[in-house]
Amino acid sequence: MVIGSLVVGFVFLVVLEFLVIISFVGQRLWNHPQLMHDLTFTLPLILWVVIAAVVIVTVLRVITSWLQIDEEGFQLRSLFRRTRNVRWDEVGQVIAARDIDRGATAAEMLDAPETAYDGVYVLNRQGRRVLAVSSRFFGPRAQEMTLHRAREAGVAIEHIDAITPAELMRQAPQAMSFVDRHPNLLLLLLLVFYIGHNVLTFAVWGL
Repeated sequence: MVIGSLVVGFVFLVVLEFLVIISFVGQRLWNHPQLMHDLTFTLPLILWVVIAAVVIVTVLRVITSWLQIDEEGFQLRSLFRRTRNVRWDEVGQVIAARDIDRGATAAEMLDAPETAYDGVYVLNRQGRRVLAVSSRFFGPRAQEMTLHRAREAGVAIEHIDAITPAELMRQAPQAMSFVDRHPNLLLLLLLVFYIGHNVLTFAVWGL
């Protein structure tokens, strides 16, 4: 997962912003008199810096994620994330979904091991998600330990072989995040943003 996060970060930051980088470096725009003085001329650079900051924060948040599970409860921490401590007596239910059919998405290309669940969702007594143990982020061992400790604590566990995001949302409305529910929409928005950024760069800086 660490390598995957670094690869995704590199692609988003460098490959997809190639036009911005070659325009800035190739034309030596750091010497241009309008840079940092004219908002329109500086906007492509500002957006690139914002993208760089978001990618770096996201990658660090993923690769520094640390989940500790024991008989008392669990603790989730990482950089740029508030530490979350939850006791098992605060947990109302655990949903272990083996296969969540999202259709043909980029996430589906990263096949998880046969023994892993697509998602293990830990819900509090109000039905709100307090932890999502994804096979792609934490691996099957973390999922197995979550289920094992929950079972020892007497928490109700529901195993689901196959389900769609819509069905899971009806069953547990707060189990999935917006990204979990709409991965294709997120990718589309990212694509539109990057196309728009490159068009803006071409219009303002040229090649």
